[in-house]
Amino acid sequence: MFNEALPEIPDGELERFFQIMLTQYGMDFREYAPASLKRRLGTVLKRYSLSSLSLLNQRLLSQPEYLDLFINEITVSTTELFRDPSAWVALRQQAFPLLAGLPQLRIWHVGVSTGEEVLSMAILLQESGLYAKAQLFATDIDQRALEQAQKAAYPLRLKGLYQQNLQAVLPGIPLAKYAREEEGKLIFHPSLLERVRFIRHNIVSESPFGEYELVLCRNLLIYFTPTLQDKVVTKLVDSLIPGGILMIGTKESLFWCKAAKRLTSLNEIERIYRKRL
Repeated sequence: MFNEALPEIPDGELERFFQIMLTQYGMDFREYAPASLKRRLGTVLKRYSLSSLSLLNQRLLSQPEYLDLFINEITVSTTELFRDPSAWVALRQQAFPLLAGLPQLRIWHVGVSTGEEVLSMAILLQESGLYAKAQLFATDIDQRALEQAQKAAYPLRLKGLYQQNLQAVLPGIPLAKYAREEEGKLIFHPSLLERVRFIRHNIVSESPFGEYELVLCRNLLIYFTPTLQDKVVTKLVDSLIPGGILMIGTKESLFWCKAAKRLTSLNEIERIYRKRL
């Protein structure tokens, strides 16, 4: 069963899926990368023993309460504490000095998933003496992921990886300073989330809800078509104050994005950019 191929998804059924998600739930999946989207939909069909996307479409129409579960299944929640440590080092060394003198520091984490990224930022701000003037906004389309993020509790098996990443970014800082072990989980200190607001938000179909000094949208653009990448990056750049910082994933590119002309590169390798003054 495990090695069986994923169900085929005819284009007609996929178009019906797009229509249902847009008209019933206001979610636009039409410009997600087709191959990736079909693969994720096929995985959902297999997991729930559904023989066709048509059956999934019927469930989405007849069971609105199923939406949150479905979104949790289809969205990609791959994250970790200080993922890509060198990018965090570059952010601290090259971006933080530009932001340190500002009276406030509003930070938007787009697609925050289960919250490890916003915890990483909170720790980095604490160690840099900037947390007290920061306000962090953590958004995602997946309500279940956001609820998990608010708990700030993760499997204990991740402790070694998280300690390793932390040491790479902040040498000499023990993970125990910010997290404790309890009942087989690694639980981060609630103080790290005191200045964090978790908000359900769809970057594809909804507008930004403020202005920010720093925006992180990491490892999300790769799931969009070039047209949608351009649309989303325009929103992100529009939301930045002049001189604000944008950070995307290290495997992502702004090649397709017209809004990239409004940015200068702080670190091209680590994909950190600054909005022109």
